[in-house]
Amino acid sequence: MDINTAKEVIACLPEGKTVFNYYKDRYAAFILSQVIGEECAIADLKQSAFSGLLNKSVIKDIVSKSGNGKLQHEQLEMAWGKTTEPFLLTLDTWGHKDRDWDQVSRNGYNLVLQLNFSNKHDAMFRKQLKPETHHSFKYWDHPVMKQGERALFRETLAWARIDFDFKTNEALIEELQTDWLRIARCLLRQIDLGRTQFRETGFNTTTDKLKTYLQNVLLSYGKIWDEAMLMATIQFIHLELGIDNIFLHTPESGAAVKKIKDRLPPRSLYSSLPKKFCFSQTDKAPEFLCKNRAFRKLEKKLGGTRWNIINLGGNDARIH
Repeated sequence: MDINTAKEVIACLPEGKTVFNYYKDRYAAFILSQVIGEECAIADLKQSAFSGLLNKSVIKDIVSKSGNGKLQHEQLEMAWGKTTEPFLLTLDTWGHKDRDWDQVSRNGYNLVLQLNFSNKHDAMFRKQLKPETHHSFKYWDHPVMKQGERALFRETLAWARIDFDFKTNEALIEELQTDWLRIARCLLRQIDLGRTQFRETGFNTTTDKLKTYLQNVLLSYGKIWDEAMLMATIQFIHLELGIDNIFLHTPESGAAVKKIKDRLPPRSLYSSLPKKFCFSQTDKAPEFLCKNRAFRKLEKKLGGTRWNIINLGGNDARIH
């Protein structure tokens, strides 16, 4: 997209930040709430592409209380988990007019949705590790929140890059990524092997305190960050941008289209994760990409592409 479109979207949102609470499997309640309309027969859902969501504990609890055999939108809106992690969502832009560096599917810019820690984490992080401004958990040339950009600063756990087109009612999730947890896993391995060099980490603490932090952050966020990031992204695309058709790259086509040649992203983010969210697969690329001459040329050279796709347009023939 062009930079003006991205900036206009950011300007339309209040202060550019949103509180976002996530509990394990919350995405199941959200997706169902968007596709069933006001209510839907549970028997119909069992025969739909969204049947797998009924096996999630939060949905099982709701279904067990539905005496009329129907799942209602209101029930899903009121669902809540026992253990919830708070986050702060912020928006930014990404693009340097260098497609190879930017890893985008077409020339232009991406909108960035940042999943930031809450002060619950950041206060503990600062107290326990005493980080310097530049520390090991983030790369400043990646789309993370940077100190001084906003009145309220939070460390960025993960982000999603998004391209979209209002005219075609399509959005493409270009990337889901966390530097924080990837580096945390690496540092923990280095500590266990006795190789950690504190002059290289940007922390003024002890090995024991760093190891305790790493173990805690991986335990608290390691199992939910990808779910939280993808749910926050599709919720933003659907409810804030008003777009129904949401695409996400597949591992092979995504690497080829974005020209990723060296370190490939985790395969699960573009295979098992979208499958869990009930994305289906298609060989039909987003219409707005097909209008791009460079993409058409590349797709022809590749012999076709594969995409994950979900439609959140509401109660339709996919269920009934």
